[in-house]
Amino acid sequence: MKNKEVLSGILGGTFFAATYLAVGIPIIPALAVGAAAFVGSELLMSKTNIFVFDKVDEKNVEQVLNDARMKNKFILDMVLKVDDEEVQEYLRGINTTTGKIISTVQKNRKKIKQSEKFFTYYLPITVGIVEKYDDIENQRLSSKDAKKYFESSKETLREINSSFKKILNNMYESDIENATADMKVLNNILKSDGYSDIKINKEENDE
Repeated sequence: MKNKEVLSGILGGTFFAATYLAVGIPIIPALAVGAAAFVGSELLMSKTNIFVFDKVDEKNVEQVLNDARMKNKFILDMVLKVDDEEVQEYLRGINTTTGKIISTVQKNRKKIKQSEKFFTYYLPITVGIVEKYDDIENQRLSSKDAKKYFESSKETLREINSSFKKILNNMYESDIENATADMKVLNNILKSDGYSDIKINKEENDE
């Protein structure tokens, strides 16, 4: 299991980037949000005992996948708990894509290296972000800082949703290339042997 301080640092940096770069909040408030995320993450992981794996290989892949399924179920459960409809939509998308990534690795273990960071960094950090969002939302805060936090969280979840889809697409790039090449070869062979679609249909009509 990785050091929780490392994961908390990544989470704090993510929130800082989301508030300062994406939302455009001044650097000082953005640093404050990042620091709050770091501290909150420390408390959160102590509370929820979020597992974070150093690496994924043949020895622990089943354990990693089972853990990922539990994390993904947690994300789906959060859809019914959060109030913001836009956040709910992002969580549904994250849940769906995460399920497809897990299923892909389950079917083809060779793809685990393509998605190692997804399991060791991105998914556990996402779980921490979602749980902290739900916790703060339940407090019904209405301060200016709280509103900024909700906006930056929403933007971060939107980016996570988009990034997870890109990860899934990348996992199938080689498959698409190979399938396209196979189809091209087969089409060329069929044409060279005189079995084009037009000729086949003509022979069927003659019968």
